[in-house]
Amino acid sequence: MPVLAIRASDALAAELREGSFFRWAVPRLEGVRIEMGPEASGDAEVWLDGLPASPAVQAVTKGLPVEMGKEGIVLGGTRYPDPGLALAVRLPEAAKPTWIIVGNIVSGTRDGRVDLADDVLFRLAASLTGQGRGRRRAPLEVDYLLRETSWMERSGRWARASDNGWTLDRTAERDDFADWDRQFAGLTPIRGERVTLLVPPGERSRPEMVRLGAELDRAAAEMAPRVPVPAGPPVKVLVEPDYVAQGRHTGEIGEAVAGRRADLHLVYDAADLPAYRYALAKVLMARAGLAAKVPIALERGAALWLSRDWYGRPYPGWVPLLAAARVLPEAGEILAREEPPDASIVLWTPAAAAVIERLPGKTVAEKLAAVEEARVAGAMRELQGGSRLRPPSSPAPARNLPFLKGVSLAMRNGLEVGYHSPSVSRQLDALEAMGANAVSLMPFASQPGPARPELRYLNRDPGSETDIGLIQATRLSRARGFHVLYKPHLWISGGSWPGDVRMTSERDWAAWWRSYRRYILHHAVLASWAGADLFSVGVELSKTVDREAEWRDLIASTRLFFPRAVTYSGNWYGDVEDVRFWDRLDLVGIDAYFPLAASPQASRADLEKGAAEVAARLAALSRRAGRPVLLTEVGFAASKGAWIAPHTEGGEYSEDDQALAYEALFKALGRQPWLAGTFVWKAFSAPGPDAGQEADFGFMGRKAEGAVRGYYGLNRSRP
Repeated sequence: MPVLAIRASDALAAELREGSFFRWAVPRLEGVRIEMGPEASGDAEVWLDGLPASPAVQAVTKGLPVEMGKEGIVLGGTRYPDPGLALAVRLPEAAKPTWIIVGNIVSGTRDGRVDLADDVLFRLAASLTGQGRGRRRAPLEVDYLLRETSWMERSGRWARASDNGWTLDRTAERDDFADWDRQFAGLTPIRGERVTLLVPPGERSRPEMVRLGAELDRAAAEMAPRVPVPAGPPVKVLVEPDYVAQGRHTGEIGEAVAGRRADLHLVYDAADLPAYRYALAKVLMARAGLAAKVPIALERGAALWLSRDWYGRPYPGWVPLLAAARVLPEAGEILAREEPPDASIVLWTPAAAAVIERLPGKTVAEKLAAVEEARVAGAMRELQGGSRLRPPSSPAPARNLPFLKGVSLAMRNGLEVGYHSPSVSRQLDALEAMGANAVSLMPFASQPGPARPELRYLNRDPGSETDIGLIQATRLSRARGFHVLYKPHLWISGGSWPGDVRMTSERDWAAWWRSYRRYILHHAVLASWAGADLFSVGVELSKTVDREAEWRDLIASTRLFFPRAVTYSGNWYGDVEDVRFWDRLDLVGIDAYFPLAASPQASRADLEKGAAEVAARLAALSRRAGRPVLLTEVGFAASKGAWIAPHTEGGEYSEDDQALAYEALFKALGRQPWLAGTFVWKAFSAPGPDAGQEADFGFMGRKAEGAVRGYYGLNRSRP
């Protein structure tokens, strides 16, 4: 059995075990053994080291055009002093595949060596076993890889030098750093006393940029004495063209995030000025040496205490709502050094700001010096008992909505194609052209198993459904006149699905509801802020609907934060008739994958008969609930006999059967008064290649698109 060896110190080995390679690949690897330790040896090896590199690493890399000293990394004669970079190099004449990975961790950030090592290990494991988890980059197709973020790299191949040593093959090199150097050099400054705004050429005179620079300069002048922070060089704030560029340059996305070329990188939207002030407050605290000296929740709270406004209102205004909805964090969570995976920055930060307000002192420095467990606990007790608000007991009038001709707009994972990317605009144009007037957007949290109460938000990485990505997609949709359904989902590990979620003890139920409640209300705040029209409090949680009291309580709390139409997206098979809380919702939501016929040879007449029975069932449900029905998902895969089990995909490809099923169902549904609309499953946040011969749910570019166009009122030929 081949051995993949990881030569690392005990501390680095422990961190690597928390990385994606050990979480995702190692449990599934067969036919290879992993050895790890300072002297590990195997058929392929990865060495992890710091800067300056150890004598052993210096010895084995002698002759390569790299230096790995205490002053940083030198590659091909270019020095990179930034300690946040990591470098991987392949030993060109080693008897076995050997990679050396060096770098240093930057305080408060994830160790870049671990992420780079994960990439290399995935590829080495695949080469040894034929298995492995694909990665966006392919480090083993190059000989060296210098990385700042997953999208900011320099990579290439070794070439023989004239002295028979090694040099860089400049003809085969990719150098994002040099490209970014050229772009950065072309930026134009808008100078203020405390803030310098860096904008693209030609935008220096834009009124919005002039106002932004002046406002940030005023904010810095107002906040600096309250930190306090001594006078120093102006804070550099770089205006990025979009979130893709921001993510490439900083490794993360958000209204404003820290970077290496500038203190802050922001993507301009006038509504996000409070978020820019909040990020600026964090920079001022860091300059005063106050960052990372207290738990992260209190650090964020101190920044908000300085900047004050949070998602549309001053932070004190959030506290009674959070208390009434019972989502204030506990003192132990506020004081935790490691943030739990279901921590809600949206819900916790105003509470932490209110705690900071109650600590003694007039400056951030004085207040953070006064942080003690007893004081924080006392402040939290005061906040918990200070609200006299009560969640509403009945639905509020919902915004009048037209018939919703919707499409489920799933996120295509990746920096360039996600909800935050400009590609969403192109996709919305295509959906508008087929007659759609609504989209659903879907954040996710993961759960390790159907009986496990721990939730983990999947909003931390630019390649997933981030908070700012959902806000941006909502804004783009609303600007084009689309209505938006915000529809948070759960992803259940182990091959399960949300319909299996059921706890085995009351203790676990309490823990699950607490975490799930936090997740839903986190997104209710964001959905309201972004301007969504509808919000779903759950999706296909069939084995939870008998917990009626908890659902009614959650719905009432949701209305504290989201004042428009609220629904629950029931499962067509598992729960729609069992739900007893429709009276607290505005719409009966159904993920509607009803079979239309049992035979793969069913005729059009057979399908239309089956579809009529489905429509009659939905009409009866609407009458019983006293609410219109909204098909929050409806779809058929491009498979033979698509009407037999519409919730599945795969099998023999058939574009004709997919279209036939859609046509039959749409004919039966019509525009009945009990039907509020439909959301076709599914399209993606970015246009993909032309639909292939996969029996999946894609309908764009297939005959089924014509069926959707016809139902949505634009009887045009296929493009």
